[in-house]
Amino acid sequence: MGLKRGARQAWGVLTGRRPKAVTVVPRADLQAQWTREFATFLCELGAMLVMAGALIEEVEDAIRDVAARNGARVRSFIVPTGVFVRVGEGAFEAIEFLPIEGERLTLAQIQALYSLVDRLKDEPTTAADAMEELLRISAIPERFNPIESVAGYAVQTVGLGVIQHATLPAVAGYVALGLGVGLLRMIGSRIPWLETALPVVAAALVTMAARVWAGPVLHEWASLMLVAPLIAFLPGTQLTMGVIELSQGDMLSGLSRLASAFNVLLLLAFGILVGTSVATQAPIPAGPAVRGLGAWAPWVGVALLGIGFVVSYSAPRRLLPWLLAVLLVARAAQVMGSTAAGAPFGAFVAGLVLPVLAHLVQRRARTPSQVLYLPSFWMLVPGSLGLASVSELVVQQSAASLADLVNTGVVVLAIALGVMVGASFVPRERLEVATTRSEARTKFG
Repeated sequence: MGLKRGARQAWGVLTGRRPKAVTVVPRADLQAQWTREFATFLCELGAMLVMAGALIEEVEDAIRDVAARNGARVRSFIVPTGVFVRVGEGAFEAIEFLPIEGERLTLAQIQALYSLVDRLKDEPTTAADAMEELLRISAIPERFNPIESVAGYAVQTVGLGVIQHATLPAVAGYVALGLGVGLLRMIGSRIPWLETALPVVAAALVTMAARVWAGPVLHEWASLMLVAPLIAFLPGTQLTMGVIELSQGDMLSGLSRLASAFNVLLLLAFGILVGTSVATQAPIPAGPAVRGLGAWAPWVGVALLGIGFVVSYSAPRRLLPWLLAVLLVARAAQVMGSTAAGAPFGAFVAGLVLPVLAHLVQRRARTPSQVLYLPSFWMLVPGSLGLASVSELVVQQSAASLADLVNTGVVVLAIALGVMVGASFVPRERLEVATTRSEARTKFG
């Protein structure tokens, strides 16, 4: 080695060239750099999972499992507004924080995100490659154009409306109001100030329209037309997930979800109050009572809810059969439970089967549970029950609305309890941290 070095120096003197300096990076520096980059990636991954609507415990499990597959020990603390991650120990420890900002992910993005998480649990990766995958997922465009999305919103409005009140005139009203709110959402997504006030504006316009022509034209009570067109704002998922997280000990996230849900309900109730004040005349249905469509109508409503949801929320088309199967089975469980022991028990039974169904679909179609839970919770109607009771309390100041609020709370608790019990039947795999030096050596160069 000394002769070679001397020969290189002599050649440099003869040719006037000096050999290039070689920078040797200590192994410890490579390990420290990897730890910092990996901590940053885990923060990004946790933030995207929160924006996908995952439970805090599920996010923590995903972060831990991905870190374990890559031979790292990690601790995380997640709140609704940020993700804290600590990777490594001692001299090679890295602590990162990332605020959670931006809009919720589309269903196509959620599907791709969970596929990435499953892949990261199966095989090690580099932080750079994983971050590139996250950027690709963030750039996934909407699957349907704005006109198709508005039409899809109208279809899911009809679906939810038919589940609750099925008459032919009511269906016409649901279509008209659903198209109106769908257009309003499309416009609001392009105007920041309108997007912020959208729940109030939508609730006020729907209330005014329903009070002006629902009775004289459709021969329906205006109050029956209010909830279904506002389906996009109903916080049924937030109410249920908030109760679940409180039960799991995630107090900050659970209270945040519940506070956000009640805030949305109050905004919608305020919009209904404004609409009621503007349209002072409350029309009464004229003519004979309208006959219902029959016992088959709610089941058709379930199918319409699923179809409209796939289009309106940009879900993969191949998800539709699985989503319809989950919705129909959950609806059947709710009906049988309600027939046997009342509405709360029906909600409990429906919540009980949801995690099991979601697990089966995830194994078959690689579909995350969030994609299935959102329309399912809409169908189980905790959000619409809450909106009806809160709006009655604000507008009519009726004492009966307090009882409705209590009933809403009981239904939400029943669904949450059912989901937690059902989740206990679903097997969960946990990865252990690689402890051998040979397993970790590939990550540090």
